[in-house]
Amino acid sequence: MKSLSAGWQIVMVLLAALLCAVLVSLLPVNDYQRWQMLDGTIHHNARWIYERVHYDPTPIDVALIGPSRVGSGVSAPRLSQELAARGLPSNVVNFSLPEQGRNINAVIVEQMLADKRPKLLVIGVSEKPGRFGHSAYKYIAPAGDMVNPGYPLNLNYLPDLFYLPYRQLVLLAAEVMPGTIGMPKRFDAAAYRGSAIETTGDVPLPGGAIKNGTQPASMAELERGVKKLRGGVNRTLLPPALADWEFGDERLNIRRIVGMARARGVPVAFLALPYFTGPATLQEQRLYQGFGPVWNAAFLSPHAELFADYGHLTANGARLLTDWLAPRVAGELEKRR
Repeated sequence: MKSLSAGWQIVMVLLAALLCAVLVSLLPVNDYQRWQMLDGTIHHNARWIYERVHYDPTPIDVALIGPSRVGSGVSAPRLSQELAARGLPSNVVNFSLPEQGRNINAVIVEQMLADKRPKLLVIGVSEKPGRFGHSAYKYIAPAGDMVNPGYPLNLNYLPDLFYLPYRQLVLLAAEVMPGTIGMPKRFDAAAYRGSAIETTGDVPLPGGAIKNGTQPASMAELERGVKKLRGGVNRTLLPPALADWEFGDERLNIRRIVGMARARGVPVAFLALPYFTGPATLQEQRLYQGFGPVWNAAFLSPHAELFADYGHLTANGARLLTDWLAPRVAGELEKRR
């Protein structure tokens, strides 16, 4: 029998490696440990989100999701107090995570609706959606969602998919040696942070740093941030007919989130938060309006004294926004009493 040529040997090795990667990706994992993979990062609230949903019997009446603009802009404890003072359901959670990427919000909502049924879901939106999924999606998303993201131009698809076998091996090690990996298999009630946590007052920065959000940024810092933001790819590149391709992460996952919510009888609303001097208009206004009211806090935009950096409110700005938001949330809850 003739030996295989060098080319065929390479092909066989690659096929064997691919088969191993597929088999590893199919390994069963501990979901709780999966949501611990972001501990020690700016997305560390992922573990608390999972614990709040699955291990805390306290109901969730109002849930907020979105990027860090929502996390630093809306105080769940303060909104809870405002609703309680009106005699309304008042268990509020802010399940926002830093950075844009609607796919991770969809994963969070799916987890939440498996065990909880909020009376209102508030989705944080911005003037223009991002083109990429969330950087932390590959850590906590179910393997099936990573294999089939549901839209054609997912620019993070291959990097996320290539990471999946490694993630599954880490989780396998965590299952076998939880003490060594530092990812416990079981919930520890004594270490639980509580039913409502405060996400305002600090601003998460890329790289894991946290900026004190109690003081406003200088005008020079705000202007630098705005210039950098506007210097990115802000214009639409494809014709409107291909919007689901260019902005698939936003458009597909908004529809998915709304669909999951409606299936559980949960109404949705949208909260638009501007950056400093940002526009009052929303690119996807029509999409959002088709699913629920859009509350646009554009009045904040010109007020430098309310911004800890170009895109995030100070603690004082968060109090102002939360107080502005409270009667709007209350109005939605009163409709369904």
